[in-house]
Order: sequence, then structure tokens, then C-alpha cells
Amino acid sequence: MSHGATSPSTATTCLWNARLLWVERGTADAGACATWYADLLGDAMSPVANGLWQLRGAERWMLFRDGPAKSAPSFAFAFPTVAQHDAFRSHLEQAGVAMQALAAEYATLLGGHGFSILDPDGRRMVFTVSPGQVAAVDGALPGRLQHFVVASTQTLPMLEFYRDTLGFVESDRVVDSDGDLSSAFVRSDPEHHSFAVFRAPASGPDHHAYDVPNWNAIRDWADHCGDLEIPLWWGPGRHGVGNNLFFMIEDPDGYKIEFSTELEHMPVEMPYREWPHGPRALNLWGNAWMRS
Repeated sequence: MSHGATSPSTATTCLWNARLLWVERGTADAGACATWYADLLGDAMSPVANGLWQLRGAERWMLFRDGPAKSAPSFAFAFPTVAQHDAFRSHLEQAGVAMQALAAEYATLLGGHGFSILDPDGRRMVFTVSPGQVAAVDGALPGRLQHFVVASTQTLPMLEFYRDTLGFVESDRVVDSDGDLSSAFVRSDPEHHSFAVFRAPASGPDHHAYDVPNWNAIRDWADHCGDLEIPLWWGPGRHGVGNNLFFMIEDPDGYKIEFSTELEHMPVEMPYREWPHGPRALNLWGNAWMRS
């Protein structure tokens, strides 16, 4: 079911074209986890501070911090210009959203422009200006960090905060037979989702995804995982919501990583659709990972 198109809100106008910049992973041994990801992605690994590492490649950035396993202490979105960053910050000030200065290690990485907020689940979001791209490491497969997904016990308040306060545009929602919200997918540019929330018994990170160029690249990444003896955890398949081809693997903590291509594009004014809660919303080709 589609709902009537509406003009973009002030919040959406301020946010539109921001893109996911990094995902930070908390884990018992940040150095070991970063090394595992470096082997997988082929990106350059370097220390940032005591217990904090970074991994940077072409169009992707990961941080790794000593802490609780399978956690995600922060994720970041970047604006293409300083002017848009400043306009978004002014919008949040007017909306009464509490903002914090960047922690020292984030400020060092980002070079000045940026701030952070907490979402309804207490998850830290960093907003900054795009620092520009770094060159790909020779031999590294292409895959842009594209979206981050969380689990939550309060899907509707999360959707309302991301959509109505921050300005993400709702793309699809999944509802159960009682009409309760099972999951919601929101976008900050024409790609179907840069963030999503799934209903689950406890709040926490769910997965992040890399957008790869085409179906052949899905094959290449799967072959690469096979060479590293990393088994495919789910897929290949095609999501109903977003219509993208995908497969998923697990890192050493059991946290999920997705490789995806052909994600649907939606203009800002395109209305959201509604899906019934069930396997086909998550995989048109077969079995699905049902969080609830």
C-alpha cells in the first residue's frame, strides 16, 4: 500500500543527501576485530587512541573500540557541504534536540565540524561534513558503506524520531496482523534506506551493509569470503523491501555484515509502502531472518 506523496519537510530539506560515513564496532579486543575486518575488506588499519582503531578504504570507514562485544557505540552521517551541516544543526537547535560536542578522538578524525546526539534508544549519532575520499587499497574489492540497521523494542518512537525530528524519509514499513510496526526503512538520499529499525526483544545493532557495483560483484565478494573460509550466513537472496540482491556473513562476535546491490531508488516525494510482516518482505527467494 502506498500513501499520498507530500512535500519534503524542513527537516528533510536540511538532511537530504547526507550519507552514512562510519559505523563503530564495540568488541572485547578492538585490535583483533579490526584485523579481521582488514582481512575481509582489504582496507588500511591504523590506531586512533588507546583501545580505538580505524579502518579506511574507498567509500567506507569503520571504527573499533574496546568495549562490550557486538555493540555499536556510534555511527556517523556526513553532509556534502559545511553550509548544509550548519543548516541541519540550526534545525535541531530549533527543534530542541540536545546536542553534544564531539569527543576528542572523533574531533581529531573529523577535523572540526561535527556534533553528536542520542536517539530514543540512547544510540550516539555523529553528524559532520564529508572529509573526502581516500584512495582504494590495491586489490581491495569495491563496496561503499551504505546503510546501518538497528534492533529496538520501540520501533514506532524510533521511526517518529528519525522521520519527524531528523528528517529521514520513510520508504517502507512492515506491520503485523494487529497493525503494529515490525520494521521501518528510511532514506536520507534517493537510495531506499540508509537506516532501518527492526522490532526485537532487546535494543542493539543489527547489521551494516556495503553497496557493491552489480550482481557479478556479489559473486566476487562471496568468492572472497570463501577464500577466507568465512561462511555465508544468509543468502544469496533478494529482499522484498528495497528489492536488492544480498548475502550476509557474521564477524567473530556474531554481528552481521551485508553485501548488497541494486537497491531501489526513490525520489524524495515518493510515498512509503506497507508490507505485511512475513518472510517475503525480507527475502523474495526463500527463507528469511525474522527478528520477531
